[in-house]
Amino acid sequence: METKQVTDLPRFARISAISLAAAVSLGTANAADAIKIGVAEALSGGAAQYGISIRNGFQMAADEINAGGGVNGSKIELVIEDEQGKKDEAINAFKKLIFQDKALMLFGPTLSNSAAAADPIAQASKIVVFGTSNTAEGITTIGDHVFRNSVTEADVLPVTIKVAAKVAKISKVAVLYGNDDVFTKSGYDAFKKALEDQKMPVTTTETFAKGDVDFKAQLTKTKATNPDAIVLSALLAEGAPIMVQARQIGQNMPFIGGNGMNSVKVFDLAKDKSDGL
Repeated sequence: METKQVTDLPRFARISAISLAAAVSLGTANAADAIKIGVAEALSGGAAQYGISIRNGFQMAADEINAGGGVNGSKIELVIEDEQGKKDEAINAFKKLIFQDKALMLFGPTLSNSAAAADPIAQASKIVVFGTSNTAEGITTIGDHVFRNSVTEADVLPVTIKVAAKVAKISKVAVLYGNDDVFTKSGYDAFKKALEDQKMPVTTTETFAKGDVDFKAQLTKTKATNPDAIVLSALLAEGAPIMVQARQIGQNMPFIGGNGMNSVKVFDLAKDKSDGL
């Protein structure tokens, strides 16, 4: 998710929904009107590994709020769209939620790549959009109607590198990152700066693209440089098979991942090959 894992997602979603819904509900006609909130998350495709749990958290929160009488007497109505983790679909979902469904505010989309494309639509329409899993740099600079709670890669990854180096006794790393995605490129930039600041030698830097399934060429190159660990800026759809294929060619060193690897789904996808992440 590039996603910051929240240990109590329903509670977090409930607090977010109450706070923002209370603010936007000031403009509703009367207390009997439903507070219509748009939720655009990836419910299919590779990013569904993150999006489904986010959607579930908001649904649980809305159900709990409504069972308690709603917000100032108004019930929350979620209008949920599957943006598939794709920029074009996120744009279409935002347009539908804003112009057709008349949502008072939006949550989503799941990925930073999609947020960079879709959030400007909400900003131009003066509709508040709140991202719960957008950690790439620059998201909130889109405008004053764009918010997020996720800690950025630039804040998280320097600490990740420092702790991993100390615990696993890492002195040199190879780097792998997706070069066609706002989030994974932002993660790479943050990793690169952290490695430079901490004077950690990089043995090689290799790239891949969304949708790639065979990473053995890149992994063969990383293996030849004999790193102590592999720094990985990826989403789960590519990150999990990268770990599996690395183990298959004998690369059993640790992986240092960013927020995109921060999901329990990694154990479903990579199973025991995720040991050392």
